[in-house]
Amino acid sequence: MKWLKRIVGKGEIPSTVAFDEIDAWLETVAKSLFHGLSANADKLYSEISAIRERLKQKASTLQDADPKEDIPDTIMKIGLPNRDKVVKDIHSLTERISIPTQTDYKTVLSFYDATTSSTKFTLDKSAKTLYYVRSLFPDEVKEIDSDLKRLRVCLNLLIRPMKGKESKIKDLERVQEMVRGIKDILSEMEKEKEQINDNEKERSALESDVEAEENELRSIEEGEEWVRYKELEAELASRKRELNALESEISRLFSPIMKELKLLKKQDDSGRYTFTPEERRAVSSILSSPVQALGEDINAFLIAIENLVEADSSILKARKRDKTLNWIDHLLSAAELSTIKVKHEQLQSRIVKTSSKLSDMTIRKEIKEHEQSLGSRRRQLTRLQEGTARSNRHLISLEEELTNKNRLLLESVKMLAGKEIEVKFVFDDIAIGGDCASASSS
Repeated sequence: MKWLKRIVGKGEIPSTVAFDEIDAWLETVAKSLFHGLSANADKLYSEISAIRERLKQKASTLQDADPKEDIPDTIMKIGLPNRDKVVKDIHSLTERISIPTQTDYKTVLSFYDATTSSTKFTLDKSAKTLYYVRSLFPDEVKEIDSDLKRLRVCLNLLIRPMKGKESKIKDLERVQEMVRGIKDILSEMEKEKEQINDNEKERSALESDVEAEENELRSIEEGEEWVRYKELEAELASRKRELNALESEISRLFSPIMKELKLLKKQDDSGRYTFTPEERRAVSSILSSPVQALGEDINAFLIAIENLVEADSSILKARKRDKTLNWIDHLLSAAELSTIKVKHEQLQSRIVKTSSKLSDMTIRKEIKEHEQSLGSRRRQLTRLQEGTARSNRHLISLEEELTNKNRLLLESVKMLAGKEIEVKFVFDDIAIGGDCASASSS
């Protein structure tokens, strides 16, 4: 920065600047463009401050002054209330005049705009009231008028160094806005890089956790307890398949008489025939579930239905009656039914025992917990990878935007300085357009 201070002392605009020193370079440009502004502002700030104090004092003097003698009552009635308004307006103006401590062009312009606006507002507001008050207090109003005029003169003198340089002020502000935009992009890029870095650290830790979880799960699955669990699980599945096949066979055994049983139940429900409780239970049980009926006293059910059909030849048509009786005889006489019943009970018993053994084993719960933990970590990994991909895409977009903004900045600094300017764009590990670029003529 020493080189910059030496150049500033000579009032020259440096032809080469690093981006991270461009704010100081812009200050140099501003001082070169508005030569003498600082000294001029210092001087006029002091005078404006003195005018402000005089206006305060003269407003107080006006408030306490006695009106001229021999003033008609009508003018007195108008003038005195208006004096209060003038005093109030002058005090309000002096309170709004806040003398800056800085003398850069932005501060000077801001102060000029604010104070000029306040002064104009006060004068516009007090123009008519001053007319009435002047008749009563001509000397006091004259002195206030004099200070207000001098205030306006001082304000005009304050911005004289900037007169005719409005386009340069716009160029300067445009460059400053571009610099802010580039800094915002750099800040956003830094955040994205930090996010990517954080994601990578978290990803590395998660991958280690996933590997450890997979090893633990593999160790459990290779253990004797899990092997035994899988054997029991396979056995249970096999028994259930056998049971389902057997129950399908049971349903097929009773299917030849199911239509006839439905006819019997329909006649009982309609009241055409009245069944005994035993007969009703026999018909309903088999219709509801032959498998469950088999588990009860199936022979008693079949005999009850047989007796019912034989007792009344009109309860079923002859063909259906003969078919039903013949099939019931077949079921009662065949060893198949009793064999199936025994096998069904044995299968159910084995299923209950195997299920009980499986439920007593905690290995399945342990495996599930590991699988859930592993799944959760893998989902986290996926989210991190997607987040990193988004950040990388955004980073590429920001780099493209940064390149465009840097190009526009080069064009603008040349326009501002009126000569070729070399700006060194080096941002940590990002070099835009090489190590440096210049605002050269195209």
